[in-house]
Amino acid sequence: MPIVDIEVVTGPADPEVVDKETLQLLADDLGRLFGSDPGGTWVRLRSIDQDAYAENGGVTGSQVQPVFVSILRAELPERAALGREMAGVAEIVARMLDRPRENIHVLYAPDARGRIGFGGTLLE
Repeated sequence: MPIVDIEVVTGPADPEVVDKETLQLLADDLGRLFGSDPGGTWVRLRSIDQDAYAENGGVTGSQVQPVFVSILRAELPERAALGREMAGVAEIVARMLDRPRENIHVLYAPDARGRIGFGGTLLE
């Protein structure tokens, strides 16, 4: 059930972050990484205009176009496996979005089991 939200800072040279086909390939690669059944990994992608993004110290502009990836899972893997998975997420997102891996920032939310419902039914 991983839900993956990807926010990409874009500039004038980025007319479209990805097309539907590339987004599907990204979802498929992430699904394989998570070991999901078909339809088990959901990916949402949004663009953030670079004019709506800043870093302290004035380090902004076209040279800084980070990607923020937030992942919600029913249960997080143990720490070592989480580190490997996080590295895999960064690699996949960097490759599919043609961004430097060091600009891919991954955040895992706490376990969703007992806090999330599908169709109004709590995931126990």
